[in-house]
Amino acid sequence: MIKGDGIGPHIVDKTLELLQWLGDLKGFSMEFVEAQAGDSVLKEVGTALPAESLRKISASDACLKGPVGETARDVIVYLRQKLDLYANIRPFKNYPGVKSKWSGVDFVIVRENTEDLYRSVEDVGEDHAVALLVVTRKGSERIAKVGFEMATARRRKLTIVHKSNVVKSYLLFRNVCMQVAAKYPSVDVDEMYVDNAAYQLIINPTAFDVILTPNMFGDILSDEAAGIVGTIGIAGSANIGDSFGLFEPVHGSAPTLNPEQANPTAQLLAAKMMLEWLGRTKKDRRLSEAAALVENGVTQVLAEGRFLTPDLGGKASCSEYVDEVRRKISSMA
Repeated sequence: MIKGDGIGPHIVDKTLELLQWLGDLKGFSMEFVEAQAGDSVLKEVGTALPAESLRKISASDACLKGPVGETARDVIVYLRQKLDLYANIRPFKNYPGVKSKWSGVDFVIVRENTEDLYRSVEDVGEDHAVALLVVTRKGSERIAKVGFEMATARRRKLTIVHKSNVVKSYLLFRNVCMQVAAKYPSVDVDEMYVDNAAYQLIINPTAFDVILTPNMFGDILSDEAAGIVGTIGIAGSANIGDSFGLFEPVHGSAPTLNPEQANPTAQLLAAKMMLEWLGRTKKDRRLSEAAALVENGVTQVLAEGRFLTPDLGGKASCSEYVDEVRRKISSMA
């Protein structure tokens, strides 16, 4: 695990306590190895992601990451590219008890995670700045397959988001995705320019199921999506490659916030996604069942509304919230 900065160490610790308890409950064990990374590590040792941390992460089955601060590019963006975690999965849905202008929202953004402008091929001088936008057939094809497989398992609707009318590099992304679409005839496919997609998300978010995007557009739209469902504090995410997964909240490190006032929901749901992925890749039903218990526990706490953190309109601490999630799980198990 990477505990990160700001509220990160606290919400990660609380999540790890719950995971250890779940292991005892369901009969599995997990070894947690800390890999230091983030702003505080940069100040201490001169690098945001020490070589030893990368070694520990690479040797593990999965990584659970807390939010980091200003060193996000040197930590998470680097890890996505170094470990080839090409699929960024960000689900968004309405949870009971979380105020939103909408109800019935349930979609997932499937974002290409290693290319586009975030490839960081740049030349910056005093009077100019040039960035290379990278789109490849391989990168587009493999993320499209992830998106269509997910749509097949959901409501069989997928929206390809691009901006090929202005930036011709995105035409390759669009065309490759359409070629992959031909192999999934049961999935209803449409496409939108990213500006229209941003607009449609605001006026009719329930129309979406799976949104397939290049890297930068997925980053921007997912923050908009978090606002649609009420708060970025409930948004977990997965970074997945062919053989490794890294799981994290979408939100930042909130360095000025008292950690006990932090909302742990996104970190808990990131852990839930990790358990789902481990259960599937290791073919271990106990992990999959534990994942379902985490989400059900969180849903019940949010719906009941007695132990909400201040950002959700309540007065509970982070620890009280997680303790209540544990009680809810105990009553279900």
